[in-house]
Amino acid sequence: MFSQNIIIGDSQVPFIDAQTTKAIRVPALWKGGIAVNELTRMVQNYPLSTTVRNVIISIGTNDRYTGDVKALYRILKYRFPYARFYVVPGSWGWGGVKRITLKEVNLYYKKHTAEGAFVIPLQIGPGDPHGHKPSYVLIGTYLDEILTNN
Repeated sequence: MFSQNIIIGDSQVPFIDAQTTKAIRVPALWKGGIAVNELTRMVQNYPLSTTVRNVIISIGTNDRYTGDVKALYRILKYRFPYARFYVVPGSWGWGGVKRITLKEVNLYYKKHTAEGAFVIPLQIGPGDPHGHKPSYVLIGTYLDEILTNN
């Protein structure tokens, strides 16, 4: 099934997907454990799509919020030339991001804003993001509202 609204990125994609009715995950553009550079390569190998209107992105946690955001958006804008980009802020305070603070997370997502993406004002939040978190319900509802109006 094709959608004009897609969700791409890391292992949080299925959790976001489960809470939105207006977008679907693209199997070729999400994978658990990936960082920005891997997502960039995946998008490079994806065909040009002029019908995708909105791309929801979950990325950053696995490279500890240090990936090459400019390179990611360069290829995203090429592969999805008519799309708007929305970013779901990731998690912190657990595993490899145990020492990462919310302040560092927010600074990282400003890089996405600088590339023209809209960072939604809801984070997945502190702690392990793998499993049911109330934040996913809020994120899904928020995304559905945005996508209904676009």
